[in-house]
Amino acid sequence: MANTLLQTRWKDYLFLTVEMQKFLGKNDLKMFFNLVKQREKIQSELEKISNKAYQESPEGKKILLQIQQANMELMNQFRLAFNNMKRRKNISHAYEAVVIAPGSFINQKT
Repeated sequence: MANTLLQTRWKDYLFLTVEMQKFLGKNDLKMFFNLVKQREKIQSELEKISNKAYQESPEGKKILLQIQQANMELMNQFRLAFNNMKRRKNISHAYEAVVIAPGSFINQKT
């Protein structure tokens, strides 16, 4: 019974990780952080009920490998999103500097 619960919770954890990737890719940060909270809740449950026997079983190893891969993909996507946000912020600041500079103007025809 405990292994079935562990298997279900690990699968839920994997599902949420994959969903987090989707919403991060869509820049839907509200849903992304909602999923983060749900995943944290499952992680807390797993810490209470987890056992080494399941994690070392072929089934457990398989799901944990899938989770590791999904986490790596999520981190890569997070870095990409962060770099894009940083680049947009830098571009925005560059335009603010042009507009704010005394006596400067932007030719609206260009």
